[in-house]
Amino acid sequence: MVDKLFKALIVNKSEDMQKVQSELENITLTDLSEGDVVVKIAYSSLNYKDVLAFQDNSGVIRKYPMIPGVDFCGTVIETSNPRFTTGEKVLCTGYDVGVSHTGGLAEYARVPAEWLIRLGKNVPLEYVMALGTAGLTAALSVNEIVSFGAKRDSEILVTGVTGGVGSIVVAILKKLKMRNISVLVRNKDQRHSYCNEFKNVYLCDDLKTKKLIAHQKFDYVVDCVGGTVLEAVLPWVGYKGVVTVCGNIAGNQLKTNMLPFILRGIRLMGIDSVNIKLEEKEKMWQHLLTDWNINGAFSVRIFTLDKVKYVVDNWAGVRNKSRIVISMLDTKNIEK
Repeated sequence: MVDKLFKALIVNKSEDMQKVQSELENITLTDLSEGDVVVKIAYSSLNYKDVLAFQDNSGVIRKYPMIPGVDFCGTVIETSNPRFTTGEKVLCTGYDVGVSHTGGLAEYARVPAEWLIRLGKNVPLEYVMALGTAGLTAALSVNEIVSFGAKRDSEILVTGVTGGVGSIVVAILKKLKMRNISVLVRNKDQRHSYCNEFKNVYLCDDLKTKKLIAHQKFDYVVDCVGGTVLEAVLPWVGYKGVVTVCGNIAGNQLKTNMLPFILRGIRLMGIDSVNIKLEEKEKMWQHLLTDWNINGAFSVRIFTLDKVKYVVDNWAGVRNKSRIVISMLDTKNIEK
């Protein structure tokens, strides 16, 4: 296997270190980062973080050249670690994959065994990567509010529902039969498209207030965008309410006041899906494969490795509420 050539998408800096460039290349295992398990990749996925990896000065890639792709699943073909045997299906998300450790946009990956989650032989790998890192983040967010007492009649707000995490959060909440789901969207067109699907559909301007603390609208908030959106939401959270935050597309800064925290005792909980313990990841994936299984709840578009740059360059139009899966397999479902 060491001398066998296989395809990988490589991102690198230009000679002047100002531009990020990408190329589909033939490499061998010696070009991969260290690890004690080699996986033949079946699927990877494209998350927003992966898209950023192709942009200049995004800060996602920590060393060049690099194979991006923050998650992948496939089959173990070589292992020097007794935890795994050849032929087992495995999943990898987070840690340094696709950032400083060669990632999932290749036909093979090599990683430490402690980064891998074992999957059952009948688990559909396409579904696993349709979820990917976004699905894990969504599950962690839902688990947080459920652990703090969210019930079917709780008032729940989800932001960023057109994105990967937000859309999966909504699908899980519906699977749990939550009755009072409201969402926050970016514009009036999105409001119109969602108006019959949720209890309330808000624009950010609907929630902006000069009051330091406003009417109690929400028991729980799953915020996927941060910044100015989170600022607008916080005054409306009810007594002992819980807000989870897992994204920063609306900004890294948070300008708020203390009254929601002091007078209402609300809790702001950060969600990390990268460096959490493997046991917690395994627990969330068990949910996603069993009682929180949402297979079929969202559209999936599948592309080959040589189409990744096209997808990245046309992200908004190509994604369009779909999950983007990159296949290393020969399948009839792949888009040309």
